[in-house]
Amino acid sequence: MKILALDTSTSKIVVYYRDSEKIITQTYMGKDKHGRNLGVVMNNLKNLNINFEDIDVVGIGIGPGSLTGLRVGISFALGLSIDKKIVAIPSTKLIAANLMNSGKNIVITRKARQGYIYGAIYDEYLNTIVEPFVESIENFSKELEKMENFSVIGDGAEYFGGNLPEIYHYPEPSRLGYLVEKEVELGNFVEKVEPLYIQKSIAEINFEKKNQRKDG
Repeated sequence: MKILALDTSTSKIVVYYRDSEKIITQTYMGKDKHGRNLGVVMNNLKNLNINFEDIDVVGIGIGPGSLTGLRVGISFALGLSIDKKIVAIPSTKLIAANLMNSGKNIVITRKARQGYIYGAIYDEYLNTIVEPFVESIENFSKELEKMENFSVIGDGAEYFGGNLPEIYHYPEPSRLGYLVEKEVELGNFVEKVEPLYIQKSIAEINFEKKNQRKDG
């Protein structure tokens, strides 16, 4: 089986390719022009004799993150995925994979519009504790004060005292490959791919969870 996966939700484009003989990973760091940067990465793969028409599964990071970057990556993936299987991975989960099995919950914070962050919370095994949300930096700082035993990563970690090396704050191609291949093993394919647009705050999500428990 030949798998090609990519994530363009951040300024770091990551690409993972695997077939029966080899694994290839590519990264490209650039603050803008995702289309041009993705083209550079894909040309590198072509120069390594990768034939995109032979791909069996296409994996794509769906955000949240840069809307321009997500549109570029998803459009490219959809162009490749005609008559192929598709796997969609939340980009927050992809970043969380950098700290899986760390013994701590993993808080993802991504810079959003001014004064706000995108966030999500996972346990060390990448099970979702709080699904992706958007929240003001001020309000989320108060939420973190209530939590224990966690690490904060993502490009918004600087707002909350996150001090891990930069490599933990962005997607890594090997982690992308791990998550996509896990979904392939489980048969978790999707018919439609759209960017993950976040509308709800963490307070709204928690309120809905409380009501669901009451109804249950």
